[in-house]
Amino acid sequence: MKKTIMLFLIAFVFLNCIFINAQEAEVTGRVTQASDGEPLPGVTVVVSGTTIGTVTDIDGYYSIGLPDDTAVLVFSFVGMQTLEIPIEGRTTIDIEMERELEALEEVIVVGFGT
Repeated sequence: MKKTIMLFLIAFVFLNCIFINAQEAEVTGRVTQASDGEPLPGVTVVVSGTTIGTVTDIDGYYSIGLPDDTAVLVFSFVGMQTLEIPIEGRTTIDIEMERELEALEEVIVVGFGT
């Protein structure tokens, strides 16, 4: 009976250690515009090379679980420069995104009338 209880306790402790090590790290932060500090809602935040991702909320905040802390986060938003930020063991990463300026070479306006 004592051996069975002792074996059960050892197995219980061993399995708990495995589950504790398998937990993901979590990174949180806020994404704002570099020009005026306003929050950017709808910014896509993805762990590079995976399908793990999230989107910032209306106040620019995000939270994402990581497979490991050697990952790189990719921030992208229409009209803004895409950023790749290494985690490097941090749990909070705040980002300022800058506008992506692209000039058009030609503009053609076509009008039809009756």
